Amino acid sequence: MDCCIRTWDLPSGCLIDSFLLDSAPLNVTMSPTGDFLATSHVDHLGIYLWSNISLYSVVSLRPLPTDYVPSVVMLPGTCQTQDVELSEKTIEPSDEMIEYDSPEQLNEQLVTLSLLPESRWKNLLNLDVIKKKNKPKEPPKVPKSAPFFIPTVPGLVPRYAAPEQNNDPQQSKVVNLGILAQKSDFCLKLEEGLVNNKYEAALNLLKELGPSGIETELRSLSPDCGGSVEVMQSFLKMIGMMLNRKRDFELAQAYLALFLKLHLKMLPSEPKLLEEMTQLSSQVEENWIHLQSLFNQSMCILNYIKSALL
Repeated sequence: MDCCIRTWDLPSGCLIDSFLLDSAPLNVTMSPTGDFLATSHVDHLGIYLWSNISLYSVVSLRPLPTDYVPSVVMLPGTCQTQDVELSEKTIEPSDEMIEYDSPEQLNEQLVTLSLLPESRWKNLLNLDVIKKKNKPKEPPKVPKSAPFFIPTVPGLVPRYAAPEQNNDPQQSKVVNLGILAQKSDFCLKLEEGLVNNKYEAALNLLKELGPSGIETELRSLSPDCGGSVEVMQSFLKMIGMMLNRKRDFELAQAYLALFLKLHLKMLPSEPKLLEEMTQLSSQVEENWIHLQSLFNQSMCILNYIKSALL
């Protein structure tokens, strides 16, 4: 007769707990509330109660490995309460003491989110609506004009001072737009990524910005705002890298949607950008088809568990 008590997870059909006893159990009954397990054993009188540890502590429901060897556990009994001092060496680490450090991505085939607040990416397409709502209804009032004084020349006879004239022939009145077109750190990182095919630095800079800062950076990628076609191509390559790695999935969708909103009219006229957009379109469609199949599988399992009589 088997002297082992096993606990199974019925929805997944996996063994999650197992322990051995000195004598084989004859009867096993769970309390209606699920807080105690009552057992009776061969050559033992009475009923033994086992408490459900999952009611007062965090228990992992990961399945046991196939080569798991259960340990022998003594039958529960009663004894007088005694104060026992335990040293640090005798205290064994429990499940509560072990801190699980989750990796950034559990598996390369799993879609991973960035865990950034929704305020950083959810309203990127609605910034114009938000600005209209936050616009004051009344225009700002012009302050009352302060009294002014006409400059005069000191002397016995008061005279008005003539305006100064700049007769420097070397001074030009033409504004050099090249001085004003200063590239941001994000544009510089995109230019570096186009050479070394590394976009982590540019993506980290974009993650630190708010919605208005993100819109400003993406708007400045256009050649009319100081950017270039190469910088826009590098941005699309960065989005493709995010989709290939399946990391920061919601950020890739939000950034790409804002980019299309700002530069949609320009994309068909540039062959390089049109080629990158064709590749991105196939990547986005492939990822969503994969996600939709996983969603359908999860919904099928949930509907079966809800309707099945276990």
